Amino acid sequence: MPSNSSDIHYDNDLQNTQDLFGYHRKKRSLIVWPILIALIAFVVWADRFYIDEVAQASGEVIASSRVQLIQSVDGGVISELNVREGDRVIAGQVLGQLDQTRLSASVGETESRVFALKAKAIRLRAEIIGEKVLTFPSDLLERYQEIALVEKALFQQRRTGIREELRTLQVSVSLAKEEREIVNQLQSTGDVSSSEMLKARESLNAAEAKLINRKNGFLEEASTDLAKVEDELGQSEQVLNRRQQELEDSIFIAKVPGIVKNVSVTTVGGVLRAGEEIMQIIPIDDDRLVEAKIRPEDIARVKKGLPATIRLDPFDYTIYGGIGATVVYVSADTLKEETSNGEEIYYRVHVVPLEQPITTTIGRTVEMLPGMTAQVSIKTDKRTVMEYLLKPLKKTLSQTFGEK
Repeated sequence: MPSNSSDIHYDNDLQNTQDLFGYHRKKRSLIVWPILIALIAFVVWADRFYIDEVAQASGEVIASSRVQLIQSVDGGVISELNVREGDRVIAGQVLGQLDQTRLSASVGETESRVFALKAKAIRLRAEIIGEKVLTFPSDLLERYQEIALVEKALFQQRRTGIREELRTLQVSVSLAKEEREIVNQLQSTGDVSSSEMLKARESLNAAEAKLINRKNGFLEEASTDLAKVEDELGQSEQVLNRRQQELEDSIFIAKVPGIVKNVSVTTVGGVLRAGEEIMQIIPIDDDRLVEAKIRPEDIARVKKGLPATIRLDPFDYTIYGGIGATVVYVSADTLKEETSNGEEIYYRVHVVPLEQPITTTIGRTVEMLPGMTAQVSIKTDKRTVMEYLLKPLKKTLSQTFGEK
């Protein structure tokens, strides 16, 4: 009997142990299978779900035509200032001007010389081609009538003088011809010698030569004077153009509609140096874009036409959202800029909003003003979550097996 009792106890213990193992195995199955299923689901999801790969950059809002700099080209004294900081101006509006007293006098003096040389050139051409009446353009007659009258009087005087000279020489030629005819007749009768006949011919030739030489001399003199006048005229016209440009540059005009800022001189009588900036005009009717700085290590992935998102710093991204945009320009080479952290090397990229008026991704309308700072995310590619997770491992293995 005792033996049977021990067997019963043993069987009971064995059954209890088996039940306990079965319980724990069942419990582990309840934990492992969900984890395994979740892991498989994650792998499938990670291999099929794509994440945008982006290049990040900081930038600034600018107008497409950029800020207009108003500068003094040649310098001078301000005689008129018509705008102040913050004023809104239209294209063609006069912003101010320099004192034009000296410039106007210089332009007038040079212009008078140019018209005088033009009038002289017209007179000399008329003398060369043998015009009987001297005519001038209407603008010269209207503005410089005295110059025209002087040249007309000189033309008539020279024409009369040369005609008298040529008439006198022509008379000498006629007399020499008559003398030769007489000597020729007397020679036929034997009343004069051959030497006298030769002398008469020489006299005629000399008279004709004087007439021809005087005609040629007059034309050569006029041609030489004309060449000198045309040379002086060309130089004077260059001087006139330069001084007229200086006069034009002394008037400061807004090229585009915009807002005045950074006025450096605020009083009439202020002196400006050549090339000094007077003020800036921020265009208001131009399209806006963001000029961003891309790091050299990201530039290989950034190309024209890629989609981008603009986040304006003045507008909370969580409230306003981003602005859909596209890349329209990528600089061909790096640019360098000195900053407080040293030299910064970057590529310049222009990003333009897709919609006008500018609307964010959550449907809110915002205004992009020049000078606003912004963050730009350029979508360069797409990768699965699995590729992102395996990227460090691939990089490590590549470096490990690539080392000697």
